[in-house]
Amino acid sequence: MLDAEQRLAGMGALGIVVSLFTPWWRDPYPPELSHAAINRFSWIELSLLLVSTSVLLLLLRRAQGRVFHLPLSDGLLAMGAGLWCCVLVIVRVADPPTQAVGSHHFQYDVRFGFALCLAASLLLAFAGLRARRRYHRGKPESVAADADAEPTLPLPG
Repeated sequence: MLDAEQRLAGMGALGIVVSLFTPWWRDPYPPELSHAAINRFSWIELSLLLVSTSVLLLLLRRAQGRVFHLPLSDGLLAMGAGLWCCVLVIVRVADPPTQAVGSHHFQYDVRFGFALCLAASLLLAFAGLRARRRYHRGKPESVAADADAEPTLPLPG
């Protein structure tokens, strides 16, 4: 069973994945077309997808009671993942794709999908910070990581 911070982190990571399928760009020519982030797939979208699915996999394994050790606590990993996704979204918006029509180059207009992804990334970072502060306040990171690796469900046997 996941606690409140883990569920919040899961919602943030799932929100990042869902936002990749929402409109991020409006085509400059013709202007009525919109493109989802997944349509303009680059290393940034791949990184967003990998980071968010990694967090979801971590949460799934913790919910199943699997024991595995990581070098950092789950909260710090989620916070780092959320902040990294924020940086990636800002980089993507700062460098929009362009389209050449004849000798003219047009930039794509930004749509609401990037704001959804940024909000989900901030939610993921907030959930990680909240989990780290709630369960491991004042503890060294190695002790916090070991505490997160302890099983929460009784092992069969």
